[in-house]
Amino acid sequence: MRHYLYIWHDPAERMLVASGIEFKDCIAALGKADGIVLRKGSAGTLKKPAAWQTLMRQQLPALAHEDIHAWGSHAWADYRGAPPAAGDAEVAALLGHHGALTPLPALGSRFLAFAHDDGWYLKLFYREWDDAAALLAGAIAPSLGALDMDALRQGADACWLQDGAVQLELKTHDIDSVLNRRL
Repeated sequence: MRHYLYIWHDPAERMLVASGIEFKDCIAALGKADGIVLRKGSAGTLKKPAAWQTLMRQQLPALAHEDIHAWGSHAWADYRGAPPAAGDAEVAALLGHHGALTPLPALGSRFLAFAHDDGWYLKLFYREWDDAAALLAGAIAPSLGALDMDALRQGADACWLQDGAVQLELKTHDIDSVLNRRL
């Protein structure tokens, strides 16, 4: 985790937007999954979707030591049960789409994440709020400040956490504008 957290919630979309949460911060919440499907780099096109790979749960801690930031953009979804078949068009379409989606039911997934420059921008779709809240509880260092999870669940405001202080912030996907003012 970085030394700050910017976060907001859109309950209607079941989506969190954050800056400050890296992939390695999500690994503990993936302990119930059998693995993830992962797309590195470009989302591809409709005619040529980007390649993706499956990683078993046991492989995730090693992934945390890779330079994920260097990938630029990436997407992942957790799965339960057997990994999806290579070339699964539904999975490829899911990992290439950045609109309002929920995790893919065929995967039994709880999360679908799109990230840019690991830790800089994260859009995380979730199936159940309790899963998202547990992910955040494991990812947010207490030294950043105490996030009001009930207020976040309601989705009224965005928050900035840094050095033990929590401040209200504007909801935006333009992470650069927030970070330029704050850092």
